[in-house]
Amino acid sequence: MINFYLFKNKSYIISSLLLALTIVVIFFKGLNLGIDFKGGLNFEVKTQLENNQISQIFDIVDSDREILIKKEIGSDVFTIRIETGPDNPTFIEEINKIINENPDMKILLSEYMEPTFSNELIKNSIYALASSLLVIAFYVWIRFDWQFAASGIFALIHDVFIAIGFMSLFNIEFNLTMIAALLLIAGYSINDTIVLFDRLRSITSDENNKNSFELNVNNAIKLNLRRTILTSFTTVLALICLVILAPVNLTEMPIVFIFGVLIGTYSSLFLALGIVGDFNYEAVLRARDS
Repeated sequence: MINFYLFKNKSYIISSLLLALTIVVIFFKGLNLGIDFKGGLNFEVKTQLENNQISQIFDIVDSDREILIKKEIGSDVFTIRIETGPDNPTFIEEINKIINENPDMKILLSEYMEPTFSNELIKNSIYALASSLLVIAFYVWIRFDWQFAASGIFALIHDVFIAIGFMSLFNIEFNLTMIAALLLIAGYSINDTIVLFDRLRSITSDENNKNSFELNVNNAIKLNLRRTILTSFTTVLALICLVILAPVNLTEMPIVFIFGVLIGTYSSLFLALGIVGDFNYEAVLRARDS
């Protein structure tokens, strides 16, 4: 059997490197904020044209606004995002006219988001993430000893933060859908971790158990390993189906969630229980026995 507890120091190094890489990527690349958070014009068009051909069509627009053109995965739908600026209603009409006059392009979606509304969405999204983490922390704190609560919250923040770095690294658009993905990752991560916590507490609560804390951790993981692997595998399998079959504007969310499931499984098996041990939970058990 794999000695998971023995790998805790290596997992600390790996996680430290991942966190450092995430900080560097976010600092230098930033987040690819979507229209929800940045404000501006957003079009979805269906066309057989190539990316450079679409760019040439919009070259006739007399404007200094940034125009980003991105093809959706596995489809003939393009997302065209244009930064906000003065006289937006007139500009929207001009863009609509250009697209409608081109027989090779068909508008599927046209929307405009005010920058002031985007700022409110950013604040509300931060509040939603922060309040979710606080509620989860409170729940774990009252259900387990503080060592478990602190470890679980660290693992949860670790998973969510690295998932944000993943989005920044691969230039995935950060929008309201991604906020939902991060909340899903947080829920999945803490659920997987709590199952292991509960198993460890059950094992160590046995008065006849005289095993070392390292052996108890490995036994807890061993008893739940099959469940953890099967749950992660079936979740990833369903998400892969979503990537292939979901509407074109929702393909990035399951991709991010797949990464979140993988990083959450890693933190549950190699990180969380090791942190509980480093918080000297073994001393708490000895005190109870005495």
